[in-house]
Amino acid sequence: MRRLDSIFDIRYGQSLELNALKQVSAPDGVNFVSRAMRNNGVTARVVPPNSNLGKAGEITVALSGNGVLSSFVQPEDFVTGFHVMILTARDPKMSLEEKMWWCRCIWENRHRFSYGRQANRTLASLLVPDEMPDWAASMTVPTHDGLSAPVGSHVQLPDLSTWSDFALGELFEVKKGKRVTKAARTAGSTRFIGASDKRNGITDHCDLVPNFEAGTLTVPYNGSVGFAFYQDKPYFACDDIQVLVPRTPMNKWVLLFIATMVRYEKGRFTYGYKWHMARMRKTTIKLPATSTGDPDWCFMESFMKGLPFSAAIADD
Repeated sequence: MRRLDSIFDIRYGQSLELNALKQVSAPDGVNFVSRAMRNNGVTARVVPPNSNLGKAGEITVALSGNGVLSSFVQPEDFVTGFHVMILTARDPKMSLEEKMWWCRCIWENRHRFSYGRQANRTLASLLVPDEMPDWAASMTVPTHDGLSAPVGSHVQLPDLSTWSDFALGELFEVKKGKRVTKAARTAGSTRFIGASDKRNGITDHCDLVPNFEAGTLTVPYNGSVGFAFYQDKPYFACDDIQVLVPRTPMNKWVLLFIATMVRYEKGRFTYGYKWHMARMRKTTIKLPATSTGDPDWCFMESFMKGLPFSAAIADD
């Protein structure tokens, strides 16, 4: 094992107060990196107060909070909030893959810290493996080169007054997942869908036979209530999940559109007022409609294909 400061030069970030900065939209300004656990730690886009910026390729590490030791390679110049360290590789030729490996090594030490024990004094002396293993060195970090473009032309949403209400029970069969304990499953290749708002609802991969097919929507009614996800592969849904199975053929673009509309309804339900099957069947969502009052599937598909990054999920 070796100390972290033998691999990186470590310094405090700028410790800026977000409320004192002017927030802007990309491409203006720079990223503001906080102690957040998601989105590379980026919580805003701001006008930097001076030229003292963190540089693209440097690593940020949260020193405290719920996301203590959240570590990210920053893809562009940035500034930081309070309790964030910046790591610069001593080896100027260090690859992105290796930087991400060290980020993971740092993150795996998070159990050593808590609200009352911050990492500001001990980060430099944190012990990490002597070197990156061969399997990690052989990995390639995916990029979104060529994927940010839309599949189709941009389509403007019609006025909401032209949309109609449709009950989920009219559009879908609403089915329930199956209860299975963690002890009853082992590691495998089947996606296990749980009550999560992350990673498309995938909380594990198991050896169970899928109980639902691809081309359906999963909606938790416990946990992260209402976070609807489109599933593109067969999966096993647990009993915290309601599954929406289309009554008529719907392609993935339409289902992705509907998933977003289902999410807008999640604020109506809580732990004490669950979105159980009967309520879900009766729940109405607004959708673009044709002149005959039917859902306008063609418009939904065109709209989704016109969004940035739709190329990332387009069929080959």
